[in-house]
Amino acid sequence: MSSYSFGGYDMNQMEVICTSLFQARDGERLVRFFDQVEAVYGVNTLERFGSEPMVVAYAYALYHSNNFSKLYHLLSTRNFDKKYFDDLAKIWYEAKYKEAQLNRKSGEELTAVERHRLRKRTELPSTIWDGERTVYSFKDSSRRYLKKFFKEMTRKPNQVQRKELSRVTGLKPIQVFSVDSSPKCHVSRSRTGSKTDVNDTNVTYRNIFLHPVQAAIRVHNIQILFMSRSIKIYDVAFHSTVHK
Repeated sequence: MSSYSFGGYDMNQMEVICTSLFQARDGERLVRFFDQVEAVYGVNTLERFGSEPMVVAYAYALYHSNNFSKLYHLLSTRNFDKKYFDDLAKIWYEAKYKEAQLNRKSGEELTAVERHRLRKRTELPSTIWDGERTVYSFKDSSRRYLKKFFKEMTRKPNQVQRKELSRVTGLKPIQVFSVDSSPKCHVSRSRTGSKTDVNDTNVTYRNIFLHPVQAAIRVHNIQILFMSRSIKIYDVAFHSTVHK
């Protein structure tokens, strides 16, 4: 497909343009660009392009223009390199959210719970997914790695270890923080009321892996707690100064 050119640009230059616009998530300009390319080379030309960066950008243009059926067909029938899986999975899910919202009479955005339910009902095509199950934004491999780390290394990782856990598992630092700061991660109650160490293989990890929204709420509550304590300390200091 290297023989294609458009507006004086060769394929390599077109790829750079598309990649730049996609990284900026400039849907409007991508839609206009691909509309002009289709007008010159035909409607189905873009799907046959050998340049994956261009096809990824084209998928985003289809999402932006609400051409959901064509987007789903493209992502389901063409094999992509694994390095594009995350971007394409996000486009797939965002398209599902947007489509569901547009089908609503009220036009209201989906709540976090509704999005979660929609993701559970909608499985990614194998062309943009490695087949690994993801629950509450945690892949099975990430869960296994964290379990092994907490069991064999430490249940209280320091900041350096958290960064390494984030890098290896692909989780956000806030998710790693939520896991190792959760009391359920360190201690659980048995039926007799005794404490069980995290190294016990009977400890259930299911409830310690938080959804990003839950993790954000937890951190937000901690920030509010620190703020309220700071205000109280300031208030005591102020009044003691005034009474002096």
